[in-house]
Amino acid sequence: MGKKKDGLIEILAQYFWNYKSYEIEGVMKSYGISPDETLDPYHSKKIYAKTGLEKLSEEKIIELSYRIVKDAESVSLNRQMETFLGDSIFEFTFVTRRKLAEYLGMCPNFEGNLTLDELLSGIWNLDEPFDDGEMFAFSRAFIWDYIMQHVIRNDDISYKDMLLNILSFKYISDNSVIKFLEKMVNPETRIGEEQEQYVKGINEIISADGFELAVSGKTSNELIYKVYRKNTVCGNMKNLVFAPLGKKPDIVIDDAIGNELKIVGDTNNCLLYNFEPNSDGLSWKTLVRWWEPRAVNKNVQQDLFTRLLNSLDSQPEKDFFIHYYKIYEERNDFPALIPQVYLHYDPHAKIWRGSGIVYTHQRMDFLMLLPNGIRIVIEIDGKQHYSEGDKSSPKLYAEMVTDTRELQLKGYEVYRFGGYEFMNITESKRMIQEFFEKLFKKYFILG
Repeated sequence: MGKKKDGLIEILAQYFWNYKSYEIEGVMKSYGISPDETLDPYHSKKIYAKTGLEKLSEEKIIELSYRIVKDAESVSLNRQMETFLGDSIFEFTFVTRRKLAEYLGMCPNFEGNLTLDELLSGIWNLDEPFDDGEMFAFSRAFIWDYIMQHVIRNDDISYKDMLLNILSFKYISDNSVIKFLEKMVNPETRIGEEQEQYVKGINEIISADGFELAVSGKTSNELIYKVYRKNTVCGNMKNLVFAPLGKKPDIVIDDAIGNELKIVGDTNNCLLYNFEPNSDGLSWKTLVRWWEPRAVNKNVQQDLFTRLLNSLDSQPEKDFFIHYYKIYEERNDFPALIPQVYLHYDPHAKIWRGSGIVYTHQRMDFLMLLPNGIRIVIEIDGKQHYSEGDKSSPKLYAEMVTDTRELQLKGYEVYRFGGYEFMNITESKRMIQEFFEKLFKKYFILG
């Protein structure tokens, strides 16, 4: 057997040894492990467990280790696993955990409106003994007693060191990390600007692992935050096909291996943007720089704005586009609102495909590419989305919601607006501004 497999079997056998003799057979079978039936667990639980574990491949042993780590939520088990699996047993990496401890340790008002024991209770068992590493200590203090003496009374251990060295923040379960972060920003702990700053700082750290604190509701008119997986799209951005002027672009694959696209025929009809390697989001400033050599007028921003506006057909779409750029034009930089984007593309017309149509909806009204892989699709739904003429069409509506569902499953966030919302110009301006304020606040865009 390999060194990794041997080491993990030793750890797992010790884990199963902690069960009572009459429990171990049932527990192991629940994990799909079949120990030697000729052996008696009452004689040696560890040998009994090893006979089942040794039948498994190294791949299965690693898979089992991940599963047991998640089920057990044991700091001591996680410490042992580090030797062979590093931080791959966690979704919050060791680097993230250390950064969180450092950030929270230097934040003002760590406990907020709670006492320190109230803040930590429910996440850590403060009545457990604490081993400070002193071999000849006559008595072992409990965790809370040690915190009380060194963090509160003597003030010789920082909050950062309390988290890392006393509370083993590096090794607690992902669930415990989530509970702790949610409690740190719970309205009972802190509200208002202080809560907002904590959320922002934490999100800047945990976003690297694909998580975010986002508003889940309110209590007594104060915001409640929960940790969610970020709704992001995997993979590097390569091409952006957008803003056609009235007809479908003529696209060819210039390099199939490199996924290089090329517009042929009327090359002015549609725009093709190629992202730099590892690009993260797309800002208006970046898009303007790209447009500069193509601009006809000296005012490059205005030239690009007019070109994009001309790709829009309906008045509600134009109103949405114009209002957005009027709201943010004074900003130094802000996310580009990109119109008429091909997220899917079939070079053949629907009439050619007939019943074998590949995509019912190829072009999105608007796309925003935010940092950290967040991709926002915005659709302005006129009656053509849900009716044929003046008669409602369940078929068209079903196609629309199916497309939305598929995009969301791929990681895109989809926001739909009804054309009716743009009937009143004053109200539509207010609605658009409120929407983007909430969206940018959610993702900490524009501060």
